[in-house]
This record gives sequence, structure tokens and C-alpha cells, in this order.
Amino acid sequence: MSDPLLQLRRAADRFRTAAPGVETAHVFSFGAHYDPDHVGHGPLVVLNEESLLAGRGFDDHPHADAEILTWVAEGSLVHADSAGHRGVVVPGLAQRMSAGSGIVHAERNDAHTTDPDRPPAPARFVQMWLRPDEPGLPPSYGQGEVDRAALTADWVPVAAGGHADAAVTVASAGSTLWVTVLAPGTSRVLPAGPLAHLFVLRGSLDLEVVGALEAGDALRVSGEAALRATAVTEAEVLVWTFAP
Repeated sequence: MSDPLLQLRRAADRFRTAAPGVETAHVFSFGAHYDPDHVGHGPLVVLNEESLLAGRGFDDHPHADAEILTWVAEGSLVHADSAGHRGVVVPGLAQRMSAGSGIVHAERNDAHTTDPDRPPAPARFVQMWLRPDEPGLPPSYGQGEVDRAALTADWVPVAAGGHADAAVTVASAGSTLWVTVLAPGTSRVLPAGPLAHLFVLRGSLDLEVVGALEAGDALRVSGEAALRATAVTEAEVLVWTFAP
């Protein structure tokens, strides 16, 4: 068996786009920016880290044939779409929108305008897009709570196409998003699969074979690799695994 291929993408090397009150760091090619060396990994085609000031966001825009997963690190995000779904996404709440045959949605950091108990604050979240197994499916929406305490104990399946315990389902049968929070000095072996993708949402860690990883760093893994991560500071880590 050959050694796995490890491809590291540092946070500082990500392409960035900006608008008033909005900043996005792209792990992969996105929109008008095309980088042939970074066009996705398995069915994962987008991994954007978004930062929104209060009152800012993305107005109505269309999507089709994409499984869109949102995981909030800080603050809150208001979702509304043309199928009538509306919700406020906060840390610990996983959101999935299946664009399917076509849907229009908006995402804004403006929950404070309707909730007097929620003061204006910046929001930061990761949005990840997967190619679905089948095109043209009916659009759908799902969200599910994740036990934050469970994240500190082990890897938690947050979204999956075939894992019964996942908080939300995706129309990509072999895909699973695992999330964990590592206390300083704590070690945990990464979930393994024929393909995997790691993203450090916050904190810093030392990864076996690779070395030091900081917030915003991403790693593509091709081939089975049981790598051990040890937190230097408290770290929140997202890992996608993909089966054939």
C-alpha cells in the first residue's frame, strides 16, 4: 500500500474576496477565481470562511445541485429561502440546504434587528458545498443541534449521507463531516477514509507527519491515514471523509 498523499494549504495562501462589511477566504477556486491546483477534493467543491459585520450579508442569490453546509463559529446568521425556510443559525446548530433543481436564498447577520436580546455582533462561519449524488433533486432544508459537550469528548458526525447519528443528512452517500474540539494537550486520531479533508476552524495544533497547523489551515488527504492531532491551544477541527 502506498503512502497517503498530503496536500497542505496555509490560511495565508487562500484567495480572498471582500465587500463592505464582508470578507471571504476561499480554500478552493470560487467564482471568477480559478486555481487549477485547488478545485476541490472528492465531492467537496467549496470551503469558504466568511466574516460578516452586523447588518451585513448576502442578499438573494440562486443555487442549484449543491449540498450547502453551514457551521457557525461566532455570532449568528439569518437564513431565508424561496421555499419558505427561515432560521437563525448559531454555534452548535448545523444547517443544510439542498439546492437541488434550484433555490434562491439570502444569508445575513441581522438577527439583532428582530431579537432585542441579541446584540449586534460580528459573525464568522464556514460554508461548505458538496456535489450531490444525483442532480435535479427537489430542494430541501434541514438543521440539527450538536451537543457542544460531546465535541470535546470525541469526533461528532455533524452531517452525513449515511450516518444515522449525524445532525443533518446530505445527498452524498459516502460523505461525512466530523467535528471535534481539542483541549490544550489533548490528542485525537483523525477520522480516516479513502479521501479526507481537514480544516482548522480555530486554535492551533500539531498534526503527525505534517507539523504545526493554525486556524484557517486546510489539508487534503488522499489515501488511508490515521494521523494524530494534538492541540497546542484549544482547537476546533472539521474533517470531511469521503467513501467511494
